[in-house]
Amino acid sequence: MTCAVLVDTVWLMPEKKPLIHMQQLMLRYPTGKTALSGITLDIKKGQFVYMIGESGAGKSSLLRMFYGGVRPSSGSLMVQHLDMRDANDAKIREIRQRTGIIFQDHRLLFSRTVFENVALPLRVQGWQTQRLIPRVRKVLEYVGLADRLWSYPQALSGGEQQRVAIARAMTANPPLILADEPTGNLDVDTARRVLDYLMDLHRNGATVIMATHDLHLLESHPGRVVQLHGGALVGDDS
Repeated sequence: MTCAVLVDTVWLMPEKKPLIHMQQLMLRYPTGKTALSGITLDIKKGQFVYMIGESGAGKSSLLRMFYGGVRPSSGSLMVQHLDMRDANDAKIREIRQRTGIIFQDHRLLFSRTVFENVALPLRVQGWQTQRLIPRVRKVLEYVGLADRLWSYPQALSGGEQQRVAIARAMTANPPLILADEPTGNLDVDTARRVLDYLMDLHRNGATVIMATHDLHLLESHPGRVVQLHGGALVGDDS
């Protein structure tokens, strides 16, 4: 499998600094629960990182902080060279335009077609229809769904919906892909196919961070493994 869709747009960033820098990162919710405790970690541009740990370990909370879904309570977090503690709403929107996000439950818009779902990040960036149509067709062809362009998500299988989510995440060629349990609800063969796509995006220059419980996938698709437990960093096999 080759990924020829990643050459249309290039996000340029300094190479020397890590893409993501965490120093004594803490997250406490208003309820008083500590979700993340004192995490210090760097993720370099171009890495494929698995984030593993039990349910409630803090994986999803950490991914949410990487795109500004929640803000750190203390410590420092730099994502794509932006201080996420002090970033205003405009800067957070800018980060999200440079980040592809894939959720376990897809989060597709069921009132819109596959085409409209995949085109959404480009419309947010102001692409004109005549420009985005060939781009959307290209990424859907890549994930094997060129024939479902005008279908609605409810007409697709779970694996097909996840492939639409991948197409949506990659359509603007973001340098960072965040995948939160993207294979959690899929059978083994479909999960491996989804991971093949993510690995292909990585080989073509994207930094991929994937939270997962599917530890058997690590054997066939190796990468850096970061382990969380109880909101703390307990392992980093880089």
